[in-house]
Amino acid sequence: MIKYKVKARLANNLGTDEFALEEFEKPFSLKEPILSRKKAFAYYRSIIDIIDEGEDDIDAIRSHIRKKGRNTSIKIGGRTINVPSNKENLGIGIYLISDIDDEIFEEGKEYLIIGYNESVNYLSIAHNLENEKIIYEKNNWDNQGWTADIKYYDYQVDEGDVYIIQPNVLWTPFDFWEHHNPSLADKDFAIETKPKVEESSVIHQIIKQGENRNVEFKSSLRFDIKKKQSQDHIEKSILKTISAFANTGGGTLLIGVADNGDILGLENDINTFKNRSKDKFAQHFDNLLKSSFTEPIDALLNYGFEEINSVDVFLVTVLASTKPRFLTYKGDGKEFYIRRAASSNALDIEKTYQYIIDKWHA
Repeated sequence: MIKYKVKARLANNLGTDEFALEEFEKPFSLKEPILSRKKAFAYYRSIIDIIDEGEDDIDAIRSHIRKKGRNTSIKIGGRTINVPSNKENLGIGIYLISDIDDEIFEEGKEYLIIGYNESVNYLSIAHNLENEKIIYEKNNWDNQGWTADIKYYDYQVDEGDVYIIQPNVLWTPFDFWEHHNPSLADKDFAIETKPKVEESSVIHQIIKQGENRNVEFKSSLRFDIKKKQSQDHIEKSILKTISAFANTGGGTLLIGVADNGDILGLENDINTFKNRSKDKFAQHFDNLLKSSFTEPIDALLNYGFEEINSVDVFLVTVLASTKPRFLTYKGDGKEFYIRRAASSNALDIEKTYQYIIDKWHA
């Protein structure tokens, strides 16, 4: 027989540079395994909804899971910024546990099947789902039709070749291909052959820390990988981050780097401009800053291109503002953003007023 368990190990931001570690777990063991699985998923889903309603699972989890540890100071362009160091394997998910030893699962060992954990890669989760389906079929357990096809990049099958597998497994909410496939890094073999970053570089130090309250990665300035064209919402996400950093405690933004730290570069963005030049990229960024804030914000920013193994990224450092900074992107009206954990959050009028009083006039 098997059972399921929902486990979480989270670092909850307390509103400063401190984090409170939260750990909990809840087992589910009914007569029919599929009912245990459904109960576990309902509980898991309720947690995700509370954490960040409105985002898909993997983004909601990543936006809440933060690293716990001391700050590391690094110098960028003559300025010193603090980047929290990573020390904990954090995550939240549903785990399968078998009560017998066999060729598939080890007795008592926990296997992540839904969710996110920093110590477990997506390929292991995909394989765990396949093995779970095998166990159900082997024991003739009813899955009640709760199945799904998943598509993923299996880089362990044969080095140098891309393999796409679409097995039928027990239902999962995750789209493996959307978050993990070679095209996301604009390389034929993104996982195995992505550029190795110099260990001593400032960019490497930032990427190694991962996203947090003071560090944000953005894949592009305006290019939508899915739609293969420029999109306003991507530009606005960049500006929201800058606004939130300025209104909170400052921070560092890297454009051309995926959420998981993969270096994508700026080629897609640069190709959207007529003469396909970095100068046009920089000019467009300048224009966005000039047109998207109620008053000039340039004095708070230091930005420019950085090259890593022939791949360009765009590094933006933002100082904390001494007064509120409102975003006004393309007629959306005045919006106010602050930084919480690793996400930029809009405040309504009442909360904005209270935040301004507490931060700048207390």
